[in-house]
Amino acid sequence: MPNNTDAQAERRKGAIQSAILASVFLLVSAGIKLLLRGFYHVDGFWGAVLLIFSLLELGSLLPVWILLKNRLTEIEGGEEDAAAQY
Repeated sequence: MPNNTDAQAERRKGAIQSAILASVFLLVSAGIKLLLRGFYHVDGFWGAVLLIFSLLELGSLLPVWILLKNRLTEIEGGEEDAAAQY
């Protein structure tokens, strides 16, 4: 059983690292778009496009963390360990 717990801990660590990395990339990408929009004073259609894409990226942070919560629940429940036995 300790081997199983070690494997779960490793999967938890990997899932958390992935969520953090995805969040950082989304934040940086949205920030760059917003900074470029402000720095170059992009208005009109293309300004709206940059703003919409930035907001979509920021909005996608929530699903990343919801999926992490679900993934951690699966890991804790041992679903992946049970599937590996087949």
